[in-house]
Amino acid sequence: MDKKKYKLLILLKVLIALVLIGIILSKVNLDDVWLAFSRANKWLIFSAFFLYFVGLCIVAARWKLLLAVQGVTASFPTLVKSMIVAVFFNNFLPSTIGGDAMRAYDTWKMGGGKTQSVSIIFIDRLLGIFTLFMFALLALLLTSHKVFFIPDFKLWVLFAVFIGIAAIYVLFFKAAVISRYLHSGNQENTGTLKRIMRKVFDVFAVYNDKHGVLSITLMLSVFLQLNVIFHYYLLALSLSIDVPLSAMFIIIPVAIVVMMIPVSINAIGVRELVFVALFGLYGVSSADALAFSWMSFILITLLGVFGGIVFMLRKKL
Repeated sequence: MDKKKYKLLILLKVLIALVLIGIILSKVNLDDVWLAFSRANKWLIFSAFFLYFVGLCIVAARWKLLLAVQGVTASFPTLVKSMIVAVFFNNFLPSTIGGDAMRAYDTWKMGGGKTQSVSIIFIDRLLGIFTLFMFALLALLLTSHKVFFIPDFKLWVLFAVFIGIAAIYVLFFKAAVISRYLHSGNQENTGTLKRIMRKVFDVFAVYNDKHGVLSITLMLSVFLQLNVIFHYYLLALSLSIDVPLSAMFIIIPVAIVVMMIPVSINAIGVRELVFVALFGLYGVSSADALAFSWMSFILITLLGVFGGIVFMLRKKL
């Protein structure tokens, strides 16, 4: 993408963010939002912030396992610092792709190949998203909240889980077979796409006989998503938002997936709209939902600022 198209894309994202924010603000009394902030429980906010950091540590542990299988050695503190720096980049680039790109770069600096580095981050991201949708599906099956009236919501979640299972099966059980196929035949006239696919599946093939690693990384992913949901639940409690914990198992996975769609800068506008819509299904006022959205943004931004400081101070991995 050339610079002109990139600038136009960024401008479009800014405009989308402004339009979405405008829509939300037109329906909310800001005095009610400030009132929600004023009565917030500071200890619960601090606890929620701490759980966010715990989540970064869990991802770092999962990342370390995936790296070890590929023969890449990295200390746990180094990976935690990289995760914090990734939060900084997530705050200043269009979506979470920015943080993932930074993590892939750090993996490369640790000794991983370029294809290997990107593939490892892809696997890590896949495990996280798959677990998110598993949580949402279980909540849909075990509860009877109003969110069930979202058209075809259960089918979409079920479809996403099916895709996740298929992807994990291919990557962790059949990648070696695909890799051998891609390496067969005449290699001299291989096209660019086939060469890239060959490198990618060579990376994935290493995990095919490491089912213990798959089990541990999935377990860590479950702990991570539990941690994420409790983080947001504490944030809701801090603002006296009366929503059952079971509802958060639906609201949070859906909200996070929607916010990952890069239609605005740093999900600004998207975040507010999705939380107002989802919390509204449970009778939460738009003002309280907006306060929740802004509070979560403030906490992530604070950690992002800290990540920026870490990024500026670090000389090497």
